[in-house]
Amino acid sequence: MKSIKSLSVIFMCFLVLSGACSNDNGSDPISGADDFQLEVSGNFQSTASGFADFDGMSSFGVNTWEISMNDNNPQSLSFQLMLTSSTSNVSRPSPGTYQVGFEPNSTSVFTAIYTHIPNGDFTASEEYSTLIEGYGGTLTISSSSDNKVEGSFNVILAKTDDNFNVTGEIEVVGEFTASRRMN
Repeated sequence: MKSIKSLSVIFMCFLVLSGACSNDNGSDPISGADDFQLEVSGNFQSTASGFADFDGMSSFGVNTWEISMNDNNPQSLSFQLMLTSSTSNVSRPSPGTYQVGFEPNSTSVFTAIYTHIPNGDFTASEEYSTLIEGYGGTLTISSSSDNKVEGSFNVILAKTDDNFNVTGEIEVVGEFTASRRMN
């Protein structure tokens, strides 16, 4: 009987501790701090926070370095700022202000893609990007190390139909502290 009470106490402690450590706002699960905050205006209005990370990879001759931001419970967005090149190596950028737009094989012009996931419904998601001429903005990196990249952004992105006609636009403004992605 004593072992059942001990197991019950251990189980209750586990539940209390896991509840105290849980987060349902998209925060970093280890520190409990939000890694990004952003505001969206245009086709829809939103404010969000969640976790941000960065990583670089090379696959099939394409080199990519990206900052990725996501929220959860429910997930309402996915936002990436990325450098992509099939002709040059791409690495973590130094502090500075960078153009966000679309320039194929650039190691200094970031592309942005924002996926709006209304009410966590992935089947109703809409993609906005800077892949259309005339859309973009700036990314300012205030600090950059092997384990952390910090900065802010202000970009205007377009949604297009199947014929690449612009059907909507949003402005996304925010700041982030991204940790190196754990693979």
